[in-house]
Amino acid sequence: MIRIDAISTFDRIRQADRRHVDALADSILEVGLLNPVTVCPRDGGFVLIAGMHRMEACRSLGWDEIPATILDLDQQRQIIAECDENLCAPVLSASERAMFTRRRKEAYEALHPETKHGGDRKSDQVANLATRSDKDRFTADTAAKTGQSERAVQRDAERGAKVSDEALDAVRGTKLDTGRYLDTLKSVPPDEQAAKVQADLTAPPASKDDPDSETEEDPATAKARRDLAKLTPAALIDDVIGLRADVADAKADARTAKAEIAELKEKLRDFDGDSAEAIRRLQKAADYERGKAWRATEEQGRLQKQIHALKKRIGELENMGIPLNS
Repeated sequence: MIRIDAISTFDRIRQADRRHVDALADSILEVGLLNPVTVCPRDGGFVLIAGMHRMEACRSLGWDEIPATILDLDQQRQIIAECDENLCAPVLSASERAMFTRRRKEAYEALHPETKHGGDRKSDQVANLATRSDKDRFTADTAAKTGQSERAVQRDAERGAKVSDEALDAVRGTKLDTGRYLDTLKSVPPDEQAAKVQADLTAPPASKDDPDSETEEDPATAKARRDLAKLTPAALIDDVIGLRADVADAKADARTAKAEIAELKEKLRDFDGDSAEAIRRLQKAADYERGKAWRATEEQGRLQKQIHALKKRIGELENMGIPLNS
């Protein structure tokens, strides 16, 4: 147990959401705190690594102390641990995911500079790259820790790297906080991104009289068209590659289904018409096969007897001193 006021949250990437805190407080009142927070010692106190909402919920309930797991981590590993906890959560917005992924990449590559693309490497590191596990790459390591695909990790890392912190802060929690909008910001000069966000947030909705507005299509199709128009060429390529993979999977499933249907039809062909007659035909075929098996067994026994008699006769002739031709 450690005192809550000894835990610092000063340099955290993400602060607590009041609605989540209130919901957790209600749960803690009913069933108690199920999992301790995770902290790391620093400057005579502690820095929070995981459990911001749990800690704030307990604070709101008047707790002075809280159960905690204490880990001795350096600064980069603290950042990675905080990022992993949040990237595993299902409630992150696009801007938060981009920010956490970028921060995790910076910390991971600071710990493992040999995995950084284009970074300085010693000669033995270069020689070992060919045999290095895929898990050593940032994208593979992050995907394994957070349950995402490597493609999603790479996409979020690129958004975090190419969109400025100021623009990400301005987008966070607004109607513009989507992956596609962040992709449009990537092509804007960094020093102009925040201004563009503010302009887009305050822009009036398109007029129905605007010749560029969609009047022929339904709203969902019109919105999809506008969103696609905002995508960068790289993002469009990523989407097309993903869609092609989905189509290929669907075609493979369709081929498998057709083959199974054909096999079922073949099996059911003998059951067309009178089912009793079909059963009699199958029974007759089974009896015929059993007869063939019995006759084959009888023939095998007969041949074995002949072989035994021949071997016996050969032995008799050899005992009599009669030479046999090979």
